[in-house]
Amino acid sequence: MEFSKTESIDSGLKFKTISNLMVETTGITEHLEEADLYVHEVKVLEGPGEGNTYLHNLDSAEQI
Repeated sequence: MEFSKTESIDSGLKFKTISNLMVETTGITEHLEEADLYVHEVKVLEGPGEGNTYLHNLDSAEQI
């Protein structure tokens, strides 16, 4: 699935990032006009930065 083309995303979806962080979607999405793609806010579930949120291009993450 191309998450970078998805205008919205459900909260609570879990992903493993390239750097092996376990994250969960919050349901917040932003459109980056310069790159014409959508990024989705995720919350780090465990490990370094636990509890922090950031915007992520989920196309590079593995849904679990």
